[in-house]
Amino acid sequence: MRIPAILFLVLSMVACNNSPDQSQANRTDHTHLLETDTSLVQAPDSAKLPADDELQHYTPDTTDLSPEPKSAAKIMIEGRFHKHEVWQGAEQKPWMALVQDDSVFRLQPSGMQVTTFFDPVYDKGRQVRSGREVRGEHPNTLLFVTGIAKLQASEVDTVGYPDQVILPNTAIDLRYKGKTYTLAASGDSIQQEGSESYSVRNYRWTVTGTKNGRRITQELASDENFESAIYVLLWVGDLDRDGIPDLLADLSNHFNTSKVTLFLSSLAEKGKLYKKVADFKTEAYPEIVPPDSVAKP
Repeated sequence: MRIPAILFLVLSMVACNNSPDQSQANRTDHTHLLETDTSLVQAPDSAKLPADDELQHYTPDTTDLSPEPKSAAKIMIEGRFHKHEVWQGAEQKPWMALVQDDSVFRLQPSGMQVTTFFDPVYDKGRQVRSGREVRGEHPNTLLFVTGIAKLQASEVDTVGYPDQVILPNTAIDLRYKGKTYTLAASGDSIQQEGSESYSVRNYRWTVTGTKNGRRITQELASDENFESAIYVLLWVGDLDRDGIPDLLADLSNHFNTSKVTLFLSSLAEKGKLYKKVADFKTEAYPEIVPPDSVAKP
């Protein structure tokens, strides 16, 4: 579960057909976790948190740690998470970081630091710190990725990087090296009874583009039901340097969760444009109350 609470996305933007043209102190393995600044901890009710001078004496929780995912490729983002969402030994992997410097993005090696903090959801009533905070050694790190040999340190050609919503039955064009890749969304906008707000049902993304002279249309993701949420395109750029822009998106269908997902073109199967290589799922506080509905643009 991601900490602090994720922000709700209000769908007030209109999709269009334009192109969105602390170094690690020491290695940890969740059994020797570094101290973290407990003054930064946020909770649904911060008044119920133990005092700072108490928290520094709480024991790092190293029990029942999550095993490393079996998939070769893995991704992660910076932030604060519940213990089970950061797998044991993550900080020891050879990570590459996608780092932003103004409008320039670079892929470069990065250490990862995992520290503990008091998780008010799981640690309430216990004198432990089970929360996991993940940080890289470079500022403005958008993504950590490991297990993909094709990714090499370099500046990354970027097509678009602002968070972007594609409303149902609209599309955006991603233009790169003289070619256009169209990311289209379909779905139903359901008006909430007694209001002017709408929710989303049967929503899906499809992408269309040319590969090896052949026009291809591929479904990337779909969900029948959404709870005050919708997919968000986080970033587009040529990570694997094969001439086709790769996609980073949050494919969560619930306001209380995040599902950061990486699609790479160079690993796609025959007849496909992309392959989903990895995702990173987190949740926010269960106490969060969602907005009643999604605003109509």
